[in-house]
Formats: sequence, C-alpha cells, structure tokens
Amino acid sequence: MRISTLFFLLSTPILLRGQTTSNAFQKVYDIMQAKCATCHSNATKSGGLDLEGSGAVKSDVVFANLVNADPTNAVAKSKGHKRVYPGRADRSFLFHKINGSFDTYYPTIGSSEGSLMPKQGTMLTNTEKEIIRQWILFGANKTYTVPEGRIRAYYDTVGRAMTAFETPPAAPSASEGFQIKMGPFFLAPQGQKESELEYYQKWELSLANDVEVNRIDHQIAPFSHHLIIYNYSTTDAASTIAAGLRLDPYHKNISLVSAVQERTDLRLPDKTAFKWKKDIILDLNSHCINYSANHVYKNEAYVNVYTQPSGTAKQQMNAILIANEKIPIPNNNKTTTIEANFGLFGKIYVWGLMGHTHKYGTGYKVFKLLPNNVKGELLYDASCPNGLPGCQSPFYDYKHIPIRYFQPLKAVELNPGIVHQATWVNTGDNPVNWGPTSNDEMMIAIAFYTLDTLGLASPTFDLKALEGVRLFPNPAKGNITLEVPPSVSGLKFTLFDLLGRVVRTETQLTGSSITIQRGDIPSGMYIYKVEDARGVGHTGKVLLE
Repeated sequence: MRISTLFFLLSTPILLRGQTTSNAFQKVYDIMQAKCATCHSNATKSGGLDLEGSGAVKSDVVFANLVNADPTNAVAKSKGHKRVYPGRADRSFLFHKINGSFDTYYPTIGSSEGSLMPKQGTMLTNTEKEIIRQWILFGANKTYTVPEGRIRAYYDTVGRAMTAFETPPAAPSASEGFQIKMGPFFLAPQGQKESELEYYQKWELSLANDVEVNRIDHQIAPFSHHLIIYNYSTTDAASTIAAGLRLDPYHKNISLVSAVQERTDLRLPDKTAFKWKKDIILDLNSHCINYSANHVYKNEAYVNVYTQPSGTAKQQMNAILIANEKIPIPNNNKTTTIEANFGLFGKIYVWGLMGHTHKYGTGYKVFKLLPNNVKGELLYDASCPNGLPGCQSPFYDYKHIPIRYFQPLKAVELNPGIVHQATWVNTGDNPVNWGPTSNDEMMIAIAFYTLDTLGLASPTFDLKALEGVRLFPNPAKGNITLEVPPSVSGLKFTLFDLLGRVVRTETQLTGSSITIQRGDIPSGMYIYKVEDARGVGHTGKVLLE
C-alpha cells in the first residue's frame, strides 16, 4: 500500500513588510563577514577557523570550512558535533557558539568550549541568528532560499510563537530518556503563500545501546495539524534521504511509530514498549497551518522520549497506518459515506485506535469485520469523548480527533479484520479527493497493538472515567464549571485561544464540581482540554460572552 502525505487553516491578509527571499548561504556568509571575520579572517583563523575565505570565490572556502567539518575544540568533537551538521542545529558547534540566550533549548557552551561568538564588535541580532539556524535546518547547502522577509517580520513586528511554548518544555532527565526538537519553521499569514506548510526530517538518534520506549510525549501547538514519527527500516534506506527539513515525504522503507493531531502523551501499558535498535533513524513529519491573517507563526514540535533497558517489556508495541485513498467526495452539500476493509492473517491485541479526515469530515468509525462482509462490534467512534462509542451528544472535531485506549487490550482477528468508515459533507466549490493539504481530504485509521498479551499486567485505571466530564454553562458570561465523576481526581484543565496560546491552566483539580475562574479572559471562542495524569482526556469548545 502506498502511504501518501499524512494528516494535515481570520480576516483580510496583510502584506508582510520586506517579504523577500535570498540565498541562505550567501546571507550566512555576509553575516560572518560583518560580525565574525575580524577574529576568523584567513590571516588570524581564531580556533583554526577561517570565515573570510580566499581565492576567486571566498564563500566556497568558508562553506567547506564549515559544513561537515570537525571542530578543533576537543569537547565539541567528543559530543559528535560538526562545525555545521546539516539539518541539525543541536549538533552544529557554530550555532552553539552564536546562540547565547537566543533559544534555551540548546545548552549553553561551557568554558572548555571557548567563548560565545562574536567575542568583539556588534553582536548578532535574533534575525541573523535565525537565518543561520534556518540554513542549517534546511540542510546547510548552497541552494536553499531563506524567507528573510518572513523571519524579519516575525522578530521585528508581527510574530507569534505557534507552539505556545515561551520556553522549551522540560526534558526527561538523562536517566529517563531524551528530548527531540523539530524546527522551527515559519508560516506566512493566512491567505498568503506558505501559510500552510508540511515538512519531513530525517533524525539520527545515535543511541549508545538498544532501548525500549515506554512513553512518547508529543508536545505540539493546539492547532498544529499533526505530528507523525516514522522509522527507517535500515540505515541504508535512510542514507538515501537528504539531511534537513524537506517537502518530499519519500514514504518508502519506513514504519509508523506514532501519529497525533494534538498534544498527546502516549504512556504505553505496563510491560509493553516500542523496541528501538541503537542505530535507529527516525523520520519526523510536522504539518502546520497559520490561522492568523496578521501574524507570522513560528512552528516547532518537542518530543520527550522515555526509555528503559532492553528486556524489560514482555510485549512489543507496534503501530500501523491504514489508508484508503479512494475517496471521491462530490461538492453536493450531502453526506458522503465511504467504507474500506482491512484484513491480514492472525490476531492482534489493540491498545489504541484513531481515525482521521480533513475539514469536510463529519465522522469516523471502526468496526470489527465479520464473515460475509458484515459489520460487527463498533470499536471506535471519533465523535465521542475518548473515542468510546455510545455517547449521548456526539460531536466531531476533525482538528482534535481522540484516541481510544483499550485496557485490557482488545483482541481483533485480522481474518476477516476490521472495517473503517468515514463520512464527509463537502460544502466547498469543488469535488475533493485524497490529498495532503487542508483543501484535500483523507481517510486514515491508526492502530497501536501487540501480538500477544502474555506477561501483561491487569489494568489499574479506568479509561472510561473521563467520559462523564462536562463543562457548563456554554456559552458562559462568567465563571465556568467542570462536572467530574467522583472516581476522577488530579485533573489538569487548559484553555487555549484560537491562536493556540494558553490563557489559563489549572492543575491537580479535585471534587465533583470544579469552578474555573474566568478572571480577565476576554470574550471569544476558546478550546479547552481536560486530561488526567496519563494524558487521557477530551477537548471541546467554549464560548465566553
């Protein structure tokens, strides 16, 4: 099965001041000449580095001195850093030397790694640092064109951080795991070219040993379209893919690790884990849409990966993506329903199920398939909180599609298998079909599963508990109330505005009726999320009048 690009929107747009592009490395070279070449001329070569160059094309010499070149600093070299590591600012010694307090995700260099650059003269501006970082992130080549106008607009006038992270989220301790940061990349305001972007990035982990992964915390903006993690089947397969952020999905020789549409903390059932070889290479996929007509958005994603020694888990967790690309949807303003069967041989034990459509979607369900193509038990309903079928007030929000978790794991015979069903109402001007953007559609089911349950512990929590959480009044003129089942405690409540920014967070909530103070929150539509300690919960909309 061919897996295509996966998952993927407020007034009159403005024209960005200085909406220009330029050759990224030429801009990097120019910045170096203005700010760094005094100490790093071809005569002085501080630290053994010539940033001036020589010969007919001086910039070519500087390029060779930087890209994939080992640093002369022994500490940086021992970390596996290059002066410039294509695609990876975190492994580029040059960026660490200029970063300072620009982005606290990157550790401050120690005294054994020398001084920050430049040591004298005018310091680099945030825009200049970002241009250098973008050149690195997009592969550190001579062909990438940096959106200089967009970057300047972000830092000088009309920028907003789409991630809602003013500072990077806390990473696991070194004994627990590690953190991955994808991005940033910058989106133009809605209605302009590149207001919707989807990038992929090959990501080498360089693990010391084989590990088991028992938790993956995906920390993305509330309005990011998705974050997907794949892994390459072999290092040879990964070697054919260019470094850095890229538009080409190249979905060959890869397997699914995880896929989420909102911030999701995947805490695997006890005694289960993803099993990663030490030479595993991931492929990250982030899709984002700028809803603002006035602001450039910076999108980045953080992934906290928690590990345990190999041999700890009794069963390996697996993931599969099931896509039906035959989805012609006419623009007749009527419901279109399409079903597709999926089956193999044997039995799987399902832990998680999720469906996916784009903006015309009105529902997604997954059934067990019985002989003679008969639909059996309804396993999943995306219109219900937590994907649990049978809710009294179904509501389908394609931007926040829930995962249904099964504890204990659900046995599913793959012969005959499952049937997944999606519905759409196309109110647009044109028929739509399968495609990657928000103006196309998709039909995808995702399952997390094991091949056996031997050695797995009995569940110690009730995933249905949050089904009874209710928020009222809605619309609300003042404070709002959470009605919570008595068995639930320690909840977290988060309220987001329509730009994805956190406007209110309440943690460790207890009681059957919880008052959320409105305070000075302005009138408008907001998204709320209620979750327990496992990250299990549901989202909804609330109108504050």
